[in-house]
Amino acid sequence: MKKLKINHLTDSQFSYALCTPMFLYLGIVLLFPVLWGITLSFTDKSIGGSPQFIGLRNYIELLQNPQFLHSLLMTLSYTFISVLIKLFFGLSMALVLNNNFKGRNIARAALIIPWTLPNIVAVLNWRWIFSDTGGIANYILKSFGFIDKDLIWLGDEKLAFIAILIVNIWRGAPFFGLSILAKLQTIPNDLYEAASIDGAGVIRRFFAITLPSILDVMILASLVSSIWTLNEFESVWLLTGGGPSSATEIIGVYSYKTAMTSLMIGKGVSISILAAPILIVLIMLASRFMFSKNDSQ
Repeated sequence: MKKLKINHLTDSQFSYALCTPMFLYLGIVLLFPVLWGITLSFTDKSIGGSPQFIGLRNYIELLQNPQFLHSLLMTLSYTFISVLIKLFFGLSMALVLNNNFKGRNIARAALIIPWTLPNIVAVLNWRWIFSDTGGIANYILKSFGFIDKDLIWLGDEKLAFIAILIVNIWRGAPFFGLSILAKLQTIPNDLYEAASIDGAGVIRRFFAITLPSILDVMILASLVSSIWTLNEFESVWLLTGGGPSSATEIIGVYSYKTAMTSLMIGKGVSISILAAPILIVLIMLASRFMFSKNDSQ
């Protein structure tokens, strides 16, 4: 048997040889499950039953289902509001932590605490905070005189939506803060000194120097955070279960309840596939933005 000599491989053959394990991995853990899920979406597969091909019936029924349209609208509203507020708080934290003050390193370390906690532990803590009996949220609001009786945070439709927003913002704002702070560290101080000599105030320096310098990071962080927020499931499910009265039933929760509670696997997968185009567009935008920035540098 002749031995293959590596020296005889061309550059392209060597590149393909190195990439083969990656392609196999992606095919097994990504491509195969996706194709399997798409196949199931064209069937009436249920837990314990045999799948029967039904074509586009699942998709047609979902697009005509007010509950699905409600969950889609709820997900888009939840994502838009959450990302916008996370961007605001992340920018504020980054601007503050970019200044020299006593205890700055401790404050920077505290910024990543929401990421260090396991999600289930964090959500259980928030359930206690929003508890209508003995919850710290009601205690603080009553102490400052904002309310005179306990609010049922997780039992009221509007308050439950606010609650899941608060949890998502609390967990996601540090991502914006750290990303923007890292970019702020790269802005030369000479620019601010020159602007100060020209008589520019704090606000003018922010809009003329700071904002243009960090705009690319803000856009990229917003795109990435939008992808994560659209895929949100665990926090909402553990906090409210999609209730009350489907007030917090985002796409991930609705898909899970359809597949696992109602036992309709085929339709549950169809829900996720219908939401996929939004994610694909965001992923393409984020990838294109990152590659365009790398090419320009």
